[in-house]
Amino acid sequence: MEVQTIAKAVEARLPFAASLFDSLFIQTRDDQGVTRPAWSPQDQRAADLVAEAARSLDFHVSYDHAGNLYATMPGKNRTVPGILTGSHLDSVPKGGNYDGAAGVVAGLTALAALKDLGVTPETDITVLGLRGEESVWYGIAYVGSRLAVGSLPLEQLDKLHRGDTGLSLGEHISALGYDIEALTQATTRRISSSNTRAYLELHIEQGPVLVSEGLSVAIPTTIRGNVRFPYACCLGAYAHSAAAPRAHRQDAVFAVVELVAELDRFWVEQEAAGVPDTVFTVGKLFTDANQHAMTKVPGECSFTLNFGGTTQAFLDSARSRIYEVAEKIAGKRHVKFQLGDCVGSDPTPLDRKLRSLLKNSADALGIVHREMATVGHDASIFARAGIPSAMILIRNQHGSHNAQERMEMSDFGLGTKIIASTILDLAASQHG
Repeated sequence: MEVQTIAKAVEARLPFAASLFDSLFIQTRDDQGVTRPAWSPQDQRAADLVAEAARSLDFHVSYDHAGNLYATMPGKNRTVPGILTGSHLDSVPKGGNYDGAAGVVAGLTALAALKDLGVTPETDITVLGLRGEESVWYGIAYVGSRLAVGSLPLEQLDKLHRGDTGLSLGEHISALGYDIEALTQATTRRISSSNTRAYLELHIEQGPVLVSEGLSVAIPTTIRGNVRFPYACCLGAYAHSAAAPRAHRQDAVFAVVELVAELDRFWVEQEAAGVPDTVFTVGKLFTDANQHAMTKVPGECSFTLNFGGTTQAFLDSARSRIYEVAEKIAGKRHVKFQLGDCVGSDPTPLDRKLRSLLKNSADALGIVHREMATVGHDASIFARAGIPSAMILIRNQHGSHNAQERMEMSDFGLGTKIIASTILDLAASQHG
């Protein structure tokens, strides 16, 4: 089938997509943006809206025991491994409407367009609406996709608690009517490399690169890994600000500021040395509100450290530098660093063959694009489970994780055309 025929069919379905986006916003909005907590009435409503839209297309709709949504366009041969597309339906508090949901709506829009063209694929094609991708709710990311592939230890159902309610993950899943007992006793995984040929995920870009370069679409090469210290603290000694000379101070804030400055210099050095796609963030830095005052030398300062990169060598080097510099500054400033647990993930390369198919589709459609690394997404979980995975990023104004996200439907349409064309190519070949 000609790619321009697919493109016209997707274009004709963009009002369908816009209407679904509108419904998602209206029914899950907050006083600012949208709030769809993981395993809540809000993200359940989002899943049900997608399910209703899928049923209107006569697709098969089901939920797994964890509450992930599956909307399937049946193929001619339902016994061979299928193709997955989609993303997550939860959001951060007061976030945007497109983070995650864009990938779910894109998948459904692509399949709707193929159905309009009378396509019956060779294999099942399923749109996923995943739960719990955002780490803000349970302290870890990709909970729904981890449960689907069986990589989340089941004891975490009791150990993970949602920050805003204090209830466990298992309690929240059960509260929505899903069968926790069946989830814990299942002997097979709902999604595996034996039943899935490929996973394709469209997502908004959550940074400024595409906007700054005037491009609509990117094809990610790698999902960055990270090294994180989420609960770091520096302990010094409180003192009178006007009475304590420099030599007698144990200033926790100055120590942390020096640590951050040294790590920023390390980051600059790595970039200058040609290490690709590195980031460094201090997302939290604060003193004790019950103790701090303008006239006190701060005796305690809490903070976070977060390095990201596409090579394990960089992440290992960053981790070592953190410990090394903290030890040096502690001795110099007579403070104690309690860095806490180091957590993180390895970089995840995305499948080269799938990336090539996405590129071929984009080229055939005349869509200018670039390659780049990206941040963490559910695709990383499927890739680690041995499922070939790839992504499309869509230009998005004003960043992400805020109510000002602004994805243009024209850009969304371009990305969806690439997804639809690539899905059809994959489905037409038993060899992928």
